[in-house]
Amino acid sequence: MQEQFFLLGITTLAILLATISDLKTFEIPDSISYFLIIFGISAQVLLATTSKSFSPISALGTSLIIALIIATLLFVSGQWGGGDAKLLVGVAAMLPTYHTTPIPFILTFTINLFLLGGVYSILIMAYLTVKNWNKLIKIAPKVKSLLKISLLSIIIPIIIKNPLLFILPIFAIGISLTYLAIIIQKHLFIKKIKPSQLTEGDWLTKDLKIGNKLIYKVRKTGVFEEDINKIQKEYKKLIEIKTGIAFGPSFLFSIIVSGYVGDIIFQIIPFILSKI
Repeated sequence: MQEQFFLLGITTLAILLATISDLKTFEIPDSISYFLIIFGISAQVLLATTSKSFSPISALGTSLIIALIIATLLFVSGQWGGGDAKLLVGVAAMLPTYHTTPIPFILTFTINLFLLGGVYSILIMAYLTVKNWNKLIKIAPKVKSLLKISLLSIIIPIIIKNPLLFILPIFAIGISLTYLAIIIQKHLFIKKIKPSQLTEGDWLTKDLKIGNKLIYKVRKTGVFEEDINKIQKEYKKLIEIKTGIAFGPSFLFSIIVSGYVGDIIFQIIPFILSKI
């Protein structure tokens, strides 16, 4: 138990540093993730040796396989950058098991990460919508109408008091948030930088060409080091890249909740069932 608390503390501190970096530069340093991976594997080997049990190694292997599958899928699909993917593997190495959850800790952490990350993303979108309201209305007049429809879909079930109508807000708000996310991504998360400012993992919005010569073809995984070297050598114009919401805070929220509360789903479902 003490070993788990110690590893949780180290992991939380590392994620805090990663979050600060992500908020400042939109990058999670590889050094933090590599530290967690090396330290975590070493710690589990030490635990296996001192306890004369293969269980820590078995749990570590399971945890790393799960994390690698999730991280690879999210990275290849373009949902995550390399920094996020490596940090997830780091968490898996540090905490294969934990007393707050009966399943591999990385599953609890990932479930909480998606749930808390979703709430965090919605709050950030709400903030950006309010901050850039006049700009968004000019760019996409439908935003105003969709928000009115969403509000109306919430009011109608309350007035009529029909439980079946409460499904309306789910669809209306879901459509509104999706449309809003697309607009924000297209108009607020695009910026132009010099080739010298490119970093590994940056997502370009379009192919780079000089005349008919293709310098770089857009891929979901972003640019790699060899791409950057080629672009900086041959391309001199400004480059348009997609930014986004720094996801580091979601990792921080998740490690705190997962470590001290457990799986949010396991907490919510019994509560809902008790009210039925």
